Amino acid sequence: MVKQRPLSSKKKRVIVTAALPYANGPIHIGHLLEYIQADIYSRFLKMQGQDALFICASDMHGTPIEVNAKKEGVKPEVLVEKFWKEHQDDFASFQIHFDNYYKTHSPENKELAEFFFDRLRKKKYIYTKKINVIYCPSCARTLPDRYVKGSCPYCSTADQYGDVCESCGTVLKSTDLINPKCTLCGSVPMQKQSEHYFFTLHKFSARLQKWFKNAHLQPEVKNWLQEWLDKGLEDWCISRDEPYFGFEIPGSVKEVGEKKFFYVWLDAPIGYISSTKHYCDQRKLNWKEYWYKGNVQHHIGKDIAYFHFLFWPAMLMAMKIPLPDLTVHGFITVNGQKMSKSRGTFMTAKDFLKLYPPEALRFFYATHLDRKVVDVDLNIDDFIAVNNNVLMGSIGNFCYRVLTFGQKNYGEVKSIAVEKTLKIQIKQLLKSVKEGYENHDFKHAMKALMSIADLGNTYFQKSEVWKDKESAESKKVVGFCVNIARNLAIGLQPVLPSLTEKVRKALADETYTWKDLDFGWKGKLHPVEMMVQKIEKVPESSVFPLHLRVGEIKEVKNHPNADSLYVMNIYLGKELGIRQVVAGIRKLFSHAQLVGKKVVFCVNVKPAVIRGEKSEAMVLVAEDENGASLLDIIKSDVGEEVKVAGMKNNHEQILFDDFKKLTLLVKDGHIEFEGKKLVTDKEAVRVEGRETGAKVL
Repeated sequence: MVKQRPLSSKKKRVIVTAALPYANGPIHIGHLLEYIQADIYSRFLKMQGQDALFICASDMHGTPIEVNAKKEGVKPEVLVEKFWKEHQDDFASFQIHFDNYYKTHSPENKELAEFFFDRLRKKKYIYTKKINVIYCPSCARTLPDRYVKGSCPYCSTADQYGDVCESCGTVLKSTDLINPKCTLCGSVPMQKQSEHYFFTLHKFSARLQKWFKNAHLQPEVKNWLQEWLDKGLEDWCISRDEPYFGFEIPGSVKEVGEKKFFYVWLDAPIGYISSTKHYCDQRKLNWKEYWYKGNVQHHIGKDIAYFHFLFWPAMLMAMKIPLPDLTVHGFITVNGQKMSKSRGTFMTAKDFLKLYPPEALRFFYATHLDRKVVDVDLNIDDFIAVNNNVLMGSIGNFCYRVLTFGQKNYGEVKSIAVEKTLKIQIKQLLKSVKEGYENHDFKHAMKALMSIADLGNTYFQKSEVWKDKESAESKKVVGFCVNIARNLAIGLQPVLPSLTEKVRKALADETYTWKDLDFGWKGKLHPVEMMVQKIEKVPESSVFPLHLRVGEIKEVKNHPNADSLYVMNIYLGKELGIRQVVAGIRKLFSHAQLVGKKVVFCVNVKPAVIRGEKSEAMVLVAEDENGASLLDIIKSDVGEEVKVAGMKNNHEQILFDDFKKLTLLVKDGHIEFEGKKLVTDKEAVRVEGRETGAKVL
């Protein structure tokens, strides 16, 4: 077991955090790993009597939010509030309990961001200088790193973002890219000069190096950090040009001649503190008692380690705020594949709840989480097996059998068998459970709890109390088993709060703490609910041959070599980005009828060159003898999958001849395939003005 720095045995103020989710999309099962991990740790600390606060907030600033709000025709404030509420609902559904869940677009965060900035400037840690930035004349805006794509200057891999090459791993600047393109409109951007604010990160190299050596860091993290330090730390640009949704830097117009905004990665981690402040202000407490005198435990994914181990600690050092402890986890894969909408392995929190119970996921993640930075594979067959065979078949079955047998036959526990050897074994295992929780090695804790359940099941089965229910010995055995079930429930409470609550109600106990672990419980037994829900394997649906997505038409040009063709640039969302489509609809629709429309595209047809222009997708059109109509999308977001109800999309490439063999028909204003409607998660696809029986081409 990889141990971390132990907390004091005395009652101590502890802040537990998970990374702030971005208020730009739904919570998915990859996010949930971290929030479940932090929630388990927070619940355990509270059971230990620690003054622990689980603090989080929605990260509400940045270009993606500003861009997407504009696409939806709403103010950024409206967009982020919508996701702020949705995120809290999703977390609550998975029994993730925050002491305070706040927002970075708040008065407290603005106050603290400006406080940090002012202090750092006075200490000469912030300066301004002119740099080249990427500017898109077509969009009339500066482009952040993730809104520029081009070829890597180091390995020549095409289609790379302007922050890091996914092929060779080199950290990039958007100005380094070869043949860059704007991901918003597909046009070629230019470079222009702009004056920005910088934080002197290089001045903290020696202090960061010293911290790395003394901190209880995971081995994998130490290797990354040393590699980053060996390359040398560059000063960090902490400002952004408008348009930008965030906090304007005070005095920037006067100082550099135009508005500048705090970069989201400056004010986002400060959100940990502002959420704590919000909690404390409401209760007339002082947030500094937690951040200056307590212990802060961050939980983050490996993708944001660079910010949390370099920029954030350097700022805290400059502000003389004690540094946090950090636990880093890997990514979630599904059935051995990276989470991806195009591969069909992406699942939102809401999608998951339609199929499976939330505690099953909490338990599965807990059985895989330790201090190693490794990816966790959510193999659905394994997940179902763990729930049905371990959580239900062993743990849940033992607790339910024992409590039900005792309640129906005796109604109470008056006597308890003396089983010294078994008691010693279980106490030793409970000690291992505690060590596992303390060291973020939940896998170790779960193994120990499963061993306790196995011991209990074996003991109860061998006793065969049902053969002589009324004997004094049988009553004592059941009394001992009830105490095992009670201890199991207490040990599982950080992971399975609902299961623990069912046991607690059956025993009419008060709330459980770690001190309640004992083998001397006696009292009345009450009816117990079914502990764990069995998961039936969801039958695989048949496969629809096409991979359809909602796309927005950004630009329409006449084909230079064909009178009936358009060349269109379409945006298919973050994952698929901009694609070029050649479509034979020039005689059916004008430019004005197409630009800005959200319609349905087929994205798995093999790309082809049509009269000298590459076509990377197909637009779907319903046509009859009276004319043609696009397939209308109203409520769904750009990039969402369009499916046939009850069927999965095919993500493998097909030929155009394969497409022509399919029959999609209009029926009562909808599109159907084999009698089933074409739908997104939010609506049925509609088509206006076409008769029933019209074909989709």
